[in-house]
Amino acid sequence: MLTLSASQVNAYLGCPLKYRFRYVDRIPPPWRPAALAFGGSVHAAAEWLHKERIAGRQPTAEEVLRIFNADWFAQNLDPLVFGDRESKDELTEKGQAMLATYVEAIDGAVPRSVEERFEIDLVDPVTGEVFDLRLVGVVDLVEEDGTVVDLKTAARVVSQADLDRHLQLSIYALAAFVETGAVPKLRLDVLLKTKVPRLDRRSTTRSLDDLGWTARLVHGVGRAIENGHFFPNPSWRCTECEYFGNCQAWQGE
Repeated sequence: MLTLSASQVNAYLGCPLKYRFRYVDRIPPPWRPAALAFGGSVHAAAEWLHKERIAGRQPTAEEVLRIFNADWFAQNLDPLVFGDRESKDELTEKGQAMLATYVEAIDGAVPRSVEERFEIDLVDPVTGEVFDLRLVGVVDLVEEDGTVVDLKTAARVVSQADLDRHLQLSIYALAAFVETGAVPKLRLDVLLKTKVPRLDRRSTTRSLDDLGWTARLVHGVGRAIENGHFFPNPSWRCTECEYFGNCQAWQGE
């Protein structure tokens, strides 16, 4: 039985050929985008912060920054490609400022869980149809009231229209519904890499019809993968793709 994560579904929708190189052929990428590594380091520090809070401790901003600095140092041991006007030092300062903002912005409520894993059989909640596919993932944060939160870093604010179509949150909501029978509240927390960093929090909702649409989309992606439908999806992302050379050498079958 095929198993897919939200990240894999998004990867296939972004570029089916890149999905094949990464998940089917398992070609080691020659480098990684610095933005992806940077987001991972910010995420690691936030994860540590919330785990400490659940354990009854209240870390200082300085302690959180030490976690970020250590992770960011480790990320830079691998080859990274930086964007225009980016450098290791510039992103170090930016990440520290962003996390200081994040620590200041979170309220006193202690989350229910951090990095909460799920694994479910894919089900259409509208029709009750069970698909031959397993859906797995890790939810960044679940608040005490059950609100499911995804944390991102970005250069600009996510529009409400994009948030209402945010596939990762839809998949998380679908998983929560299958496990609990209830559609959770959803929120996207975006740490903005602006000149003065800030935390943008946006809430959204999903209906059962939305979750049914999501289940059918994931099922469609799964069928396409099993049938070997891998092809390039040319876009502005190509110049930032670590598999660009593999794509240029690709010959359609």
